[in-house]
Amino acid sequence: MTPNLDLPLPPDTITGMTWGPFRYRKYPVFSWRWWRARTVAAFIVIALYGLVAAAAQAASRATGTQAALTCSYFVLGALLMVSTGPALATWIRHRRWSPTMEAGMIVIAVIVGFGSAAAFDFWASAGIEQSLQPTKVPPSEVRVGDREKAVIMMFDVFAGYLYFAIGGGVASLAYFSERRRLKARAMNLAQLESDMRLTVLQAQIEPHFLFNTLAAIRPLIRQDAALAESALETLAEHFRAVMPQMRETSSTVGRQVQLCESYLQLMKIRMGDRLQVSLHVPEELKAIPFPPMMILSLVENAIKHGIEPKPGPGSLIVNVSRTNHLLHVQVADDGVGLKDGLSGGIGLANIREQLALRYDSSASLSIAARVEGGTVAEIVIPCPSSLA
Repeated sequence: MTPNLDLPLPPDTITGMTWGPFRYRKYPVFSWRWWRARTVAAFIVIALYGLVAAAAQAASRATGTQAALTCSYFVLGALLMVSTGPALATWIRHRRWSPTMEAGMIVIAVIVGFGSAAAFDFWASAGIEQSLQPTKVPPSEVRVGDREKAVIMMFDVFAGYLYFAIGGGVASLAYFSERRRLKARAMNLAQLESDMRLTVLQAQIEPHFLFNTLAAIRPLIRQDAALAESALETLAEHFRAVMPQMRETSSTVGRQVQLCESYLQLMKIRMGDRLQVSLHVPEELKAIPFPPMMILSLVENAIKHGIEPKPGPGSLIVNVSRTNHLLHVQVADDGVGLKDGLSGGIGLANIREQLALRYDSSASLSIAARVEGGTVAEIVIPCPSSLA
């Protein structure tokens, strides 16, 4: 996720203090607002330190001109050390290159900032030394012992770390940390959006199924009151099982097939011997995770659009199988066959969208005409490797 470089970061992605001199942390690392605020904060600290150093020199034997030159070299040199590398990285980030290219160029900017910090430090130190005009010691009289060498080595190591830190190294670490936080935030938002869309899609299916089922029972009230009462009892039992699952985001093949069996009992009460049902679900496949309501939606479509409009008897077949790492769920009927617009209905569109949300391009729904007449709908989803 690429943030708007002109706006503050989302509050949940900001780390560390943001008050006073640290307010630059509110903005994306290597944005111009971040760079300006950071440079101003650094300038204040550097200027105060330079003034203290100049006052200490003025109190000694140094002249006012020497103290002023020392302060100027120190402030300008330190400010260039602190701002050059981050300024280059900021320029790079505002180019809006691809994330990979941007990250690589940021690393190059930090390396340039490291070298610039060392160069400006050398320049400022030479200027300060020249302004103070110290008494030079002939090289032949310089004596450096082992202890002094160790101190110099430690100072060089510290200087290297300092050049890296103020030249943009610490800021680059904050930049990569910010990228990770923003990516995690974007993933969380995407997951929340996905869950919300799944809830909406399932809410669309719920009244669709309820109204169709009640419409199927209504004719029985006048034709056979006892049968209508039995159908309502079966309906009540069915909804006790199905309603909780309409609001769930996960289920299994076995539970979904049980819901289909309950629904088909209702349809057999209404349709009698006209409806013949055949279920082929291997026991070892019943525990495989499967999205809720999808098989039931296909069964309902097969009844409503295939078998009910057909005169005479009709058969419905539910077949669950597995090939390699894919699970296949087929719902076939020998009804009136495909009609214009059938493959693009609301229920089928919901299934396709849910499959896309859950499995990206790894799952599919297909609708096709059967050679022997009728329609076959097939859902294919990835089968968990532990069960494949």
